[in-house]
Amino acid sequence: MTFETMGDRSHPAVLLIHGMLCNAESSRAFGKYLADEYFVIMPTLDGHGNDGTDLVSAEEEAEKIFAYLKENGIEKLALLQGSSMGASIALAVYELLNTKGMFVQKCFFDGGPFFDFSHAVRKIMYKRFSKLVKLFDTDDPKSACDNMMNSGLMKFITKGKTADFEPMIRAITTERRSFSDTTVRGMTEICYHCKLPHFTEGEQRRMIFFHSNEEPAKKSRGRIMKAYPLAIFRGINGYGHCGLQIQKPKAYAGLLKKAMKEWI
Repeated sequence: MTFETMGDRSHPAVLLIHGMLCNAESSRAFGKYLADEYFVIMPTLDGHGNDGTDLVSAEEEAEKIFAYLKENGIEKLALLQGSSMGASIALAVYELLNTKGMFVQKCFFDGGPFFDFSHAVRKIMYKRFSKLVKLFDTDDPKSACDNMMNSGLMKFITKGKTADFEPMIRAITTERRSFSDTTVRGMTEICYHCKLPHFTEGEQRRMIFFHSNEEPAKKSRGRIMKAYPLAIFRGINGYGHCGLQIQKPKAYAGLLKKAMKEWI
């Protein structure tokens, strides 16, 4: 795991956790609009860079993130944000930070696939992800981007709005990356065998779950509403998976600022 930062260290800290197959560059797209008021911390998760690591579990990622925060003197977070698979990892981070006594003012879980599917379904998704990640293992970024744009799984995730995601896809295919089998299995388990930790009433009230109303991940909302009835649930029309942050990053950053400063 590696970390990038933006902004003044004396400002309140925010942590942005990217989604599956992405990296810190994905968070930078909207994080740069937070850096005027906040110290922005953006990890590239294990297995998603070229540092030789593997993504194993959400809990292991949470431990590494906590270690970084502690080593860098971060005592509290104004915001913990996670996108897609990163939202599921953010749940584990929030649980760990609570147990360690590190205060989190607000959590914003965007497009999280908080599912708990059967082993048979997870096996199918593992095979699909295994095929998808091979598209990144090339020195031809244009070919990688085009193949991602035309993949059936990407069309399903974006509800056919792949053109809206071209800037993000182009950004994450600029360099060759190899995703190990361990990482693919880790991604599958985090997304589709997602653990929902226990949170107190007060902790739940600081949680915001945000989905595009058309995206497949929203189908997991019933599960999280049952687990966290005191959390805040918001949706938006007209966008695909995590579409607002991709299509309108400045407006998305404004939404995050609003979330930190008032209830939304």
